[in-house]
Amino acid sequence: MKTRLLVLFCFLLSGKAMAQHDFFQYGFQTGPSWVKLYGNPFIETFLESDLRVTGGPAIYYPFARKWAIRSNLFFESKGSGGIMPLYDDAGNPLGIYTVNTKLNYLNVPLLLDYHMGEKFRVDFTMGPFLGLLIGHKTVYSEPVTGEQVVLSGTSTFIPWDGGLVLGTGARYGVNKRITISLDGRFNIGMTNIVSRPIFSSLTIYTLSSQILFGLYYTPGYNAGKVRNLKN
Repeated sequence: MKTRLLVLFCFLLSGKAMAQHDFFQYGFQTGPSWVKLYGNPFIETFLESDLRVTGGPAIYYPFARKWAIRSNLFFESKGSGGIMPLYDDAGNPLGIYTVNTKLNYLNVPLLLDYHMGEKFRVDFTMGPFLGLLIGHKTVYSEPVTGEQVVLSGTSTFIPWDGGLVLGTGARYGVNKRITISLDGRFNIGMTNIVSRPIFSSLTIYTLSSQILFGLYYTPGYNAGKVRNLKN
């Protein structure tokens, strides 16, 4: 009987400790993103990383003393830019062109977060992401004449992108309701995004490195629980 009571007491204590963490934070993250395409030898040779901007709403849910789940709904522009030769359908050279490719996605990462600290926290994140392709535009510009060839539409591409997110960052609780964050993330695309050969290759993958500035809000009665978190 005593053993059963002791087990029940420990269970209640652990439940109370877990309840202290039971709150959501809602916010927004945005920042610069360095994007690149890989997996196609021709594109890797001629196109380099390009600077874009990403951002969108965010949620943060600490479910244990050192663990949390976080996610976003990001608008992301991926692709590459550079100078490369252009050929017609018969393989005849058309000249050297400046190229800029933009693939617009709605991306949703689902990340497991391990953090250290109290008011100021350092965290490490990892998890998958899934992206929905919503638009594509590639512009070829002839440097001398200014002549442009514009390709758009998504028929050449698979509508989904997916892969792995690795990241680290820091969070600071300004007060019981407001938290600011700074994150660095590396998104490794592991899903081929093209449905037919491009420059004689049937594989292209995405890469992006991000620096994200975040602002979070803890709503309602849950705001008071932020002060009670212990590590």
